[in-house]
Amino acid sequence: MFTRIGSLLKSVPTRSRAPGPILALQIRQAAKEVLDKVLSDYPEDLAKKVKVKTFKNGVLTVTSPQLMSAELQMRSEGLKRDINKIIRGDLVKRIVFRTVH
Repeated sequence: MFTRIGSLLKSVPTRSRAPGPILALQIRQAAKEVLDKVLSDYPEDLAKKVKVKTFKNGVLTVTSPQLMSAELQMRSEGLKRDINKIIRGDLVKRIVFRTVH
């Protein structure tokens, strides 16, 4: 029987010594959880266009439509705080929003 990657990521201890790719996946998963809650008030087709892309050197990159990028940028401090709360650390230093068409 196979175990889903999401459940494996939750079982890996969150600490700064975790291998880079595993830590990046944990942070991306936490960011997706937070964004799903925030975007629950928006139309589903628009919310699906918001994607967590990368995490590197404390910078989380998220792509979204232009108006959503502006809205999420205004909420970025709260998003960062909520993500860091889930991963129990202060690893996300900044969130960058890239616009897609």
